[in-house]
Amino acid sequence: MSTKKNWKELFYKNYSENGYSQEEIEELYIYDMELQAYFDFSEIMPRCLKLQNKIRDEGECREIRYYWKSHSQEAECPFCGMVSRQPCNDYFTKPIQDIPRDNLTVYHEVTFKKYFCENPDCKYKRFVERFPQFSEEDARKTIRLKKYCIERALGCGCNHAEKELKAEGAVVSHDMIMEYLKAEGARQVEENLKKDDVRVLAIDDINLRKGDKSSGCTVFIDAETHKTLIIIRGTTKEAVKKVMEKFQSVEFLSRDRASSYSSAGEECGKTQVADRFHLIKNAHEAIKETLMAEMPAQIFIRDGDGWVQETQGEGAVQNVRFHVPEQIVEDKIKLAGLSEHKAKIYRNTLKMLELSDKGLRSADIAHELGLSLDDVRKLRRSAASTLENVRNRIAERLEYINSNGEISEKVPGSRAFKTVAGPGVKPARESIVEPYRQTVIEMWKAGGNHRTIHPVITAQGYTGSANAIYQYLLKLAKEESENVISRTVKKHSPKSWEEEFDSELAQSLPDLSLEKVSRDTVYRNILREASKTRPESDSDETVKAKPNPKTYENSRS
Repeated sequence: MSTKKNWKELFYKNYSENGYSQEEIEELYIYDMELQAYFDFSEIMPRCLKLQNKIRDEGECREIRYYWKSHSQEAECPFCGMVSRQPCNDYFTKPIQDIPRDNLTVYHEVTFKKYFCENPDCKYKRFVERFPQFSEEDARKTIRLKKYCIERALGCGCNHAEKELKAEGAVVSHDMIMEYLKAEGARQVEENLKKDDVRVLAIDDINLRKGDKSSGCTVFIDAETHKTLIIIRGTTKEAVKKVMEKFQSVEFLSRDRASSYSSAGEECGKTQVADRFHLIKNAHEAIKETLMAEMPAQIFIRDGDGWVQETQGEGAVQNVRFHVPEQIVEDKIKLAGLSEHKAKIYRNTLKMLELSDKGLRSADIAHELGLSLDDVRKLRRSAASTLENVRNRIAERLEYINSNGEISEKVPGSRAFKTVAGPGVKPARESIVEPYRQTVIEMWKAGGNHRTIHPVITAQGYTGSANAIYQYLLKLAKEESENVISRTVKKHSPKSWEEEFDSELAQSLPDLSLEKVSRDTVYRNILREASKTRPESDSDETVKAKPNPKTYENSRS
């Protein structure tokens, strides 16, 4: 069975079977072709191109072809520009791909007319008519298909756009899409260079590869519209000057501190201003340099009564220093049970913090403590966690000691999944264990269970089983739970450190805690607080317009 469906053949066949004459069918077919061409392709097809037929192939090719024929009366010579009205009896046919539909590749088989050039001075005697709004001269794709490819590439890149377009039915490659992008970019740059309404020109340098100065480029932007005009390779004065000379309407040049841009602006006679970005950037750098000189990279915030504060200096400038008494340090080491190595790290950490408050650098602290510079840096990085570890160890030991004397309450059947219930259950007073009630309750409260109680009351004359005692206890727990609560003191297995641990000292020792904050965090908080008191400007009150979606047409405007 053929996979090709010819619209003209099917049209003629169906109308013929319904009793239409050949002349009527031909007239209806002309109307049908005109209507299809109008509704589907009126936006891209010139009126002189008439739709003749369409063939749909759902086999391996999976395509649909529209057949067009030119009925033009005149055409302009592409070589000399003269309009010709002398067609020759020759035609040129070529397939032009369009946007796919229904996952089928769409082709337009267009039959172009050829004309004689009426200009005697033109070196070409004949030419093929052209329709630039439909497709370019030697192109095999329509203008709108190229735009469609460019839009998809701008959204997801050429490789991914190729996969998506092929899935829709288009016959394209990523190299072809890249060529379309480059051609459109070159055309846009050419248009930008012809602009005569650029008043403020902003320039800056970028690297195509991060950190590689050999890939340096210069970006030219219209500072009023914020549109990129052109990007050139190189950051030299000669390259910048050559581009600036193209924009004769420019009055102001916005730049950074690059000397090459400054020299180019002076030679072109432009009024030079510093752009806001670089002004703010320079201000940030100046503040950061000041902070680096006056503030360490890591700032330690102390909390707790264990830190002894000392104030030195007089007047408005006073230096606050902290240290921990030696006795508190040794008590914490003993209570935490630190090993000799960890105790040394704990002492060195506190000593390092004390020396840092005195203004000593890491190298000086290393010399003072007899450590290497790397060891001091490790102490800085882990200072907060070192103090927190000692604090947690003491708290865990104190909690263990306090929980050792807690009273535990237990009710019979607290761990039993099945309990005594139901309407047929006899009360506890009717149990065979009832005569021994006092002995059972006393032994249960003393920590016994039905197994340990059984031999005792058996010696007193009890003849039942141990399970009957268990059931009796369950009934008592249900009927009078308050009378059968067993209270025992919790006892843990003794620890090796338990005898040396002084819980009263642990509770009375002052707390030592430390929080580490980076210099950058402090700077960000300063900026955040400063922004709250910043007066509103006119630009802040202006409501920003919602940005348009990124499309091919928006990128051109």
